[in-house]
Amino acid sequence: MIAIRVDTLCGLGHFMRCKWLALELQCLGEEVVFLVDTQLSHHLTKELGNIHLLPYAKTQIEDAANCVQLFNEQQLIIDKLIIDSYRFDIEWESKMAKHVPSIIAVDDLEREHLAELVIDSKWNAEKTSSRYQSTALESQHFLLGPDFSMLSRAYRNCVQTDRSNKELMFSLGGGGDWKELTEIIRLILETAPEYKVNLIIGPNATSVTKLHELALGHSQLNLIEAPSCLANYYKSCTLFVGALGTSLYELAATKTPALTFSIAKNQENQQAALDDLGHYFHIANLIDYPPEQVLKLILAMLQNIERIHLMRENVAVKIDGEGASRVAKLITSELASSQITQANSNLIESQYQHLTDTITLRRVVDQDINRYLAARNLPNNAWRMTITKDIDQLDHYCWWFANRRDSYVMEVKGKPLLYVWHQLYEIEQQNYLIGGWFAASDDVNFAHAQLVLDWQLKETEQTYPGAMWVAVINKENKFVNLLNQRAGFKSIAGDAKKMAVTQHLFPNASIDDFNFVGKG
Repeated sequence: MIAIRVDTLCGLGHFMRCKWLALELQCLGEEVVFLVDTQLSHHLTKELGNIHLLPYAKTQIEDAANCVQLFNEQQLIIDKLIIDSYRFDIEWESKMAKHVPSIIAVDDLEREHLAELVIDSKWNAEKTSSRYQSTALESQHFLLGPDFSMLSRAYRNCVQTDRSNKELMFSLGGGGDWKELTEIIRLILETAPEYKVNLIIGPNATSVTKLHELALGHSQLNLIEAPSCLANYYKSCTLFVGALGTSLYELAATKTPALTFSIAKNQENQQAALDDLGHYFHIANLIDYPPEQVLKLILAMLQNIERIHLMRENVAVKIDGEGASRVAKLITSELASSQITQANSNLIESQYQHLTDTITLRRVVDQDINRYLAARNLPNNAWRMTITKDIDQLDHYCWWFANRRDSYVMEVKGKPLLYVWHQLYEIEQQNYLIGGWFAASDDVNFAHAQLVLDWQLKETEQTYPGAMWVAVINKENKFVNLLNQRAGFKSIAGDAKKMAVTQHLFPNASIDDFNFVGKG
């Protein structure tokens, strides 16, 4: 018999992933018993059957004793014990190891374990394989990465359905406080009444009274109380907005465009790792922004939803919905070694130009959205700009869909080295070009900058013949001042017309701090 001790006080997500694992274990002929902390609704547990409610324990030792007592009273012979809890750690495992032959830990916080098998589906890019390296025992095995994300069978190889029916979906998982989201939802109902809005209200949700009041006045608002599976809602919605927990893998499996935020520690993720899963729009503190700003971003995403759909298509790490089945088969077999999810190589579809044998240049695509921002906000770049403060993440996303730049990235062996851009303006029947570049790596040197500037000037001369270059360069930036002088840029301080145009195009550049130059 396999026992699962799942901490239902830490969130419903823990129970749900263990539920899907238990159902797969049952399909393999295993008898499974659940040990939980709270009374769960029948519609969540009806497929499981053997569930026991444990008394609240103040310490790990006390909870371990309660588990052992229940096993003895129920005369349960446990072969394997699965633990999924943020409250219990190696101390609990060491106590239970005296009473059961095998312990398996489900975790995503990279903690030390005594368990012989640790299952952690979190994707941390190239660091995934080393997440437990410093604490691993010689006898331990690990299942690491999204290949082992335990989802409902409904997510197996999902076929994308028609998303043209204009549906928005909001969810905070099994709980969450809806207070901060309520005003955002109200604004959407009033601003975009053509959209149906589905709110997934978990069994532990709070601040829902005003949502019910909103629903009375807006027929397009649909409150869905504690559904057992969200797959069909994900597959049909135009855009998902909500907390990033288990939803990360569900959204990836259904290729659902999404805007997410964090409401718990385990929902903190490196953006590069989220990008690998096709999840590009995550703002950890989104609900701290003024509702009007959040609305602006949601509307911008809806207006560009086809582009966001395409961003979901080619991903480095795919979610096939087979994770629970995969884990169940490994648990019930003799596990020979650890297994780690592998990412596919760079899947960006773009035409590459070879500037040298090792250096390439390609046009920036939507999948570069977060790398572009991260590079722009590097301290060594920001001080050189006319706007020296960091660009806000929400503002960047809105700008990204509206900007008309021609942007490119120089790469070495697939790794970004620098970004370069230019943009054409027509003012009083004259075409003007402005542009710039910023480093994405500490390895950028003068030769790289010279190489990309030479390419840019030749490219724009062919594409925009007759256009005049104007630029502003921080006076302290000797590197770029020298570079542009070599490229033929000269001061335009004595040309009133060019100065007026340049000041119009660079309103934040002061004459005291910047050199105003032009070419052509």
